[in-house]
Amino acid sequence: TSGSTLQRSILGPLCKVNSYSIVEDSILFEKVTVGRHVKIRKAIIDKNVVIPDGTVIGYNHDEDRERGYTVTETGIVVVPRKDN
Repeated sequence: TSGSTLQRSILGPLCKVNSYSIVEDSILFEKVTVGRHVKIRKAIIDKNVVIPDGTVIGYNHDEDRERGYTVTETGIVVVPRKDN
């Protein structure tokens, strides 16, 4: 988590948040990797998910839904893992 900002969030084991990224009010499960210049707010991210550089989650719920994420009535964005 060097060079990133984490506020009121829970990170599971083996998570990596890269430089210039912000994670607020979120829960990241095991082995989540957050790229550089990412903004995440009010999200639950399932294990083994990789968030690409420059991604923004939780700031525009219409865009979040277009990506296939679930947005709860209270505005929490749920990012599932993709099983192959």
